[in-house]
Amino acid sequence: MSSLRRKRMRRLLRRYPSQRAPSIQPMKDIYDGEPWTEMDIRDLTAALKCGSTIEDAAQHLGRPGAVDDVRRKAEELGLKYKSRG
Repeated sequence: MSSLRRKRMRRLLRRYPSQRAPSIQPMKDIYDGEPWTEMDIRDLTAALKCGSTIEDAAQHLGRPGAVDDVRRKAEELGLKYKSRG
């Protein structure tokens, strides 16, 4: 993209802020906020015992936007986990 085009784009976004893309947020997936099934709990346990981070486990479970929920569930189950951050 040329510098002139970037300048025009910035100017437009300043004029019409409602046209901006929403702020970047974690991607919500189909299982975010859903009740935990027995298979979810087994998969979470297996992923964390194999050394996956809590974020990787959330991704594997289809809950990448609900890492805090996955972390809470791991703590509730007494599982030890690593975090990327």
